[in-house]
Amino acid sequence: MSSEPVPEPIKDLVAACLDYVRRSLGTELDFTPETLPLLDHYLTEVRDELEARPELAELTAHAAGAYFGEVLRRQMEGFWRLPSNNLHDFQVCSRVAFVAINPFGAAYDALYGGTEHGGPRSNLRVSPEDQGYISARLATVPELPEDQYYLLSTRMEAVEITVEALRARLEEQGYSEIEYTPEDYEAELRYLN
Repeated sequence: MSSEPVPEPIKDLVAACLDYVRRSLGTELDFTPETLPLLDHYLTEVRDELEARPELAELTAHAAGAYFGEVLRRQMEGFWRLPSNNLHDFQVCSRVAFVAINPFGAAYDALYGGTEHGGPRSNLRVSPEDQGYISARLATVPELPEDQYYLLSTRMEAVEITVEALRARLEEQGYSEIEYTPEDYEAELRYLN
């Protein structure tokens, strides 16, 4: 469990997500992966309303992305990286394995049921030398029906598999004590971009 402080803009968005889900579904989200199917259900309901009310998209995706990011941060033993005021640059990064993701991109994907949207990209970022290894590891996971592929609960499983695989690989290589810092991500992601 990460004890990193939650950045202010994230706190406000998380509070909004908790409120939206409570009012819509009558249930409380508790920051565990087990609550992600509830959030997925909520996003599916909002998706059905987007044609008539497109203004819901940004509010909903931002709130859901912040909540998803908080669930990820806690599960990944991570921290938020906000290199600019642009939501497209926000990431949750793990301390125990070099893995980063934009949770807002994942929320947009879940809301729209695909990657055709104006939100950030949601791809997992790992170091170049780990890309083939992780692709091979994720290829062993059974295929999902298309309607489940972009769910936040599914994305959470992919992130967990990635972190666990990279952590095990580090331990096999004798690097069990390694911990990644914001500076490590800054340097590596600058190189990747």
